[in-house]
Amino acid sequence: MLPRFAILTMAILLSACQDNSSPPENVAAKSEASTPDLFFKKNQAEWNSLLQFVSQNPQDINLWERAPLKHALRLLLGSQLDIFKQYMAKSGPVLQDKVLYILGSMQDETQGQAYLLIDIENRKLEVGLIHDGKLEVFSTPGEGIYLPEDLKPLLEKLHIQM
Repeated sequence: MLPRFAILTMAILLSACQDNSSPPENVAAKSEASTPDLFFKKNQAEWNSLLQFVSQNPQDINLWERAPLKHALRLLLGSQLDIFKQYMAKSGPVLQDKVLYILGSMQDETQGQAYLLIDIENRKLEVGLIHDGKLEVFSTPGEGIYLPEDLKPLLEKLHIQM
């Protein structure tokens, strides 16, 4: 009889110690808001604001630290963000051909190059990192982004080398 009473007492004590409280509502909302899909689907005004930077140099305007690119690039590239910034150390101005785009390289172009495509209307990005003649592409999910005419020779050259 004593073992049954001890087991019953232990069960009651253990169930009383369990935390049955649900997480605060703002925690669930916070994790949803930080998912890439939701981020890329909102903030249209911030995406539209990027048009003001056409013809300007990204380094001169600190473009990588401006909304929405700061967060969008971090979501898209993760640990590759620093490499992207290194590969964009020497970049041309923000250009426009249906989408915004930027082509850049390290100080020594042979060590790495990158491009960034920004589709403002659809709030999408594509980043290409080029190292040792190999292209690694990072893009937001869905339909591909228009490739400006200026970038086609660069990418065709990479396909020839491979």
